[in-house]
Amino acid sequence: MSRLIVDYITSSGEITSVLSGTAVSTPPLLQTPAESQIEFNGEDPISHAGHYIKDGQAIERQPLSLITTSQSLIADGADEVIISGIPEGVQVEWPDGQIDIVTDGEIRFSVDLADFYTFRFTAVPYLNQEVVIEAIPAT
Repeated sequence: MSRLIVDYITSSGEITSVLSGTAVSTPPLLQTPAESQIEFNGEDPISHAGHYIKDGQAIERQPLSLITTSQSLIADGADEVIISGIPEGVQVEWPDGQIDIVTDGEIRFSVDLADFYTFRFTAVPYLNQEVVIEAIPAT
């Protein structure tokens, strides 16, 4: 019978790896402490991106309910887009690579260079999500 060995980060339940196989013993590659490892039936569809661990159970991650005022803005440094509906504690990666933890439910973005800008949102128990904003040249 196939089995799954799931490594996870204990405090958040984030799954870091899922190994599948029929071997009787845990592969030596796993250096995770036993309290951060759990075994499931190999028929269970578990993934690091779609699940997290809570109380020894694999739980499906849920989508964030992000609200974006617009998918585009004028690249004039004054026009802005607000992304709201962000739960406290969600990590946002800005287009320049800066990472912040959201504490007030929203982020605001303005820019003076035309381009596409991608924001990445990450937090257990939510699915990782991206929002792409197009900055249109000022006329």
